Amino acid sequence: MQNKFTDDYSVITFATNKLTYALFALNCAQSVVIHNDIKVFIVSNLDFLIPARFQKNIFIIPAKAEHIPLGIEIKMHIDQYLQTTHTLFIDSDCICFGDLHEVFDAAKGQDVTVAGNIVPSENWCGTEQAETIKTHFGLDKLIRFNGGIFYFKRSALTTIIYDKAREIAKDYDAYGFHRNNNSVNEEGLLSIAMMLNHQQSIPDNGRVMTDMHTDLRPRTINVLTGARVMRNPAYPSPHHRAWYPAQYSPLVLHFGSGNLNAYPYRSQSLLIKLWIMGVPVALATIFVSIFIHFPYRTYHWLIGLLKKLKTSF
Repeated sequence: MQNKFTDDYSVITFATNKLTYALFALNCAQSVVIHNDIKVFIVSNLDFLIPARFQKNIFIIPAKAEHIPLGIEIKMHIDQYLQTTHTLFIDSDCICFGDLHEVFDAAKGQDVTVAGNIVPSENWCGTEQAETIKTHFGLDKLIRFNGGIFYFKRSALTTIIYDKAREIAKDYDAYGFHRNNNSVNEEGLLSIAMMLNHQQSIPDNGRVMTDMHTDLRPRTINVLTGARVMRNPAYPSPHHRAWYPAQYSPLVLHFGSGNLNAYPYRSQSLLIKLWIMGVPVALATIFVSIFIHFPYRTYHWLIGLLKKLKTSF
């Protein structure tokens, strides 16, 4: 069942330069529309078709010529593409599993916000970087977050926040920020800009969005039914997150580029394709369980067993 939104609300994502990114963005957009009757805008310079079933909800808007060479740094310009009063940016390597009203409601009162927690700067970026941030910006706390999802209100303050982030980016290397594949990472810059402009975060308890850090192979995951359960291994596992419960169910799962060929993402991509073809949800679920989940899980179980046997001799 789709959850209806007015025309004041939308979702936006990006897919520039590579057709692979367009396929990811389409999966993301389609997963949103499966659960939400909302407009989704894909910013792109690529030529690809929106399936007929989604054409009343999903739209392509052209990327500005000056932004096309930026790659992932185009996220530093999201404010220039907002189409509605209230917008969620969702990264193209994400899948949506439910009603996004919860996120919009949690963001009320903010102009730019994320699912994150305010923590001492060194807890997120290390002592040296924290000292630099304290010296130049007077901040000893930051919003720790994953940039897979943002909320934006189309406003003057949103522009001010992004202008500040872009200003900091001009001296990105001089400030000692870490590059992501030689590109500017927007998270630290926007965290500083949000804190300087008194924006509050949506508490990150795993409910809004998470990545695959705690659970690379979720046992329960189905984009069509909305079923998803992520495990948070107990401390001292290196995958433990103290701010998450032992099990949690995110509305949006951020797979990350390193997991897009792994079976959890492939299974969700296939479920969406089968749904577009008109295959009943129950039948699509059975098909994916037999031909994706079972063989891949069996493979990983056997690999784990062989490793245990090897260490026992």
